[in-house]
Amino acid sequence: MTEQKTSYTLSSADYSNSIDSGEDFYLQFRNFHYENEAVLIKIIYRFLEKYDIQYLKETVVNVAKELINNAVKANVKRIYFQLKELDINKTEDYRAGMETFKDETYRPDDTTYLDKLISSDLFVRVIFSTTDTLLRVSILNNSPILDVELSKIQARIKKAFKYVDIAEAFDDVLDDSEGAGLGLIMTTMLLKNCGLSQETLQVGRKDNFTMASLSIPKSLTNQESQRKIAEEIVKEIDEIPTIPENIKNIQRMCSNPEVTIKEISETISHDAGLTASILKLANSAGYMTSRKIETLTDAIKIIGIRGINTLLIATGVMKIVDSRYKKFEKMWKDSYKRAFYAQKIAMQLKMTKISDFAYLSGLLADIGYMIILSLKPDLWKRLQEIAGIKGLDASIPLEEISLGTSHNSLGAMICAKWRFNEALISAIEFHHRPYMAPEKFRQLVNIVYLATSCIDIESGKMRFEFIHEDALTSLKIQDKKIFETLHAVIKQAYEKQNKATI
Repeated sequence: MTEQKTSYTLSSADYSNSIDSGEDFYLQFRNFHYENEAVLIKIIYRFLEKYDIQYLKETVVNVAKELINNAVKANVKRIYFQLKELDINKTEDYRAGMETFKDETYRPDDTTYLDKLISSDLFVRVIFSTTDTLLRVSILNNSPILDVELSKIQARIKKAFKYVDIAEAFDDVLDDSEGAGLGLIMTTMLLKNCGLSQETLQVGRKDNFTMASLSIPKSLTNQESQRKIAEEIVKEIDEIPTIPENIKNIQRMCSNPEVTIKEISETISHDAGLTASILKLANSAGYMTSRKIETLTDAIKIIGIRGINTLLIATGVMKIVDSRYKKFEKMWKDSYKRAFYAQKIAMQLKMTKISDFAYLSGLLADIGYMIILSLKPDLWKRLQEIAGIKGLDASIPLEEISLGTSHNSLGAMICAKWRFNEALISAIEFHHRPYMAPEKFRQLVNIVYLATSCIDIESGKMRFEFIHEDALTSLKIQDKKIFETLHAVIKQAYEKQNKATI
């Protein structure tokens, strides 16, 4: 066992290696607070990313946190009854204790019971394990659950899978004495809405331990269903237009050393949209110039042939999107922000050789989302029937669950169809799990991952503590202060560019 100079213990010296090798390990603590939550979330993210089911991350995190908080509360309850000299196993004492338990133990100005918990031998252990078909997150605490508590919890879980919406729970199951009933029902309904069965969540007692187990299928559809779904998606991808011919022609000119900048400029000038994009880019914060760039020839000189080639690909994709996926303009706006961040991070870290590629990778990272959300209603219904999952709400994670593939993998398939190079395909496929990218493209993927993390932090979806250490180490970002400085620089540059273009 590895002893940590923290408030938690990890049974593995390196949980990432344990996940990669399929080795069981656990995280143990007495109280569940900010630091322990951060390491738990980081482990769950990596655990699910390994099997490309990261679209379940938020659901699994929420369910695990609810179960952990219940386990901590169960331990506090034991201490409370001991201090009150009440026998928790006697019905009369149990009722008497529960009348005051919540009010007396959760006072913000009184840490008596929390202090007793931290110095006690009571703990919560989160065990991560795998089988051939399942990922399992088990929450164990060494306060054996009472029969009356176990019966109540099992009844709640069973009922929760029958509710249509959370409103039904308020009148039926809300427990005022403990306050845990609604939280458990909400998390159970999350599992149901993800197409998971009642068997996914099991709560029981073994010896002197209480065990709550969350069993997640490595695939929510069987292999035959996945094959059929893949075939349908490939058909959809086959209908996506290829990059326009005029864009391809300019790309060929850019790769020909005998073609002059003037000739490239004249050809580009026939495309008003592309001309405007190049002039806008040349005058952006990414290219520090002392004067306004007004001609294509000057713009090409500023951006460079490699930068123009990157912009050509982006413009070509945009033309396809405008013709087929016009409703995703807001998503494209977010993609442009990630693209800017990725390019700026590369430049700040003195990786200018891959800065243009970082821009393009950031821009196209979520192209798979657009394809999923644009599936025709009749095709979407057919895919749900193939998957055997029906009646799901129309949100991205649930659609990914039904399809049996992530938007990252789908985006990589699309870019392969467009014959983009291997580096770009890898950046799109692995930008949420950079440690799985091929070694030769790892830095590019790390940069796009970091750009995505910055945007998620700004929107409140992420914290610095959740970022994978290997990505930070690889980019030589040693601590939080360095990261925050880098984040502030790229954010300021982006805001400056936006002001300049308004």
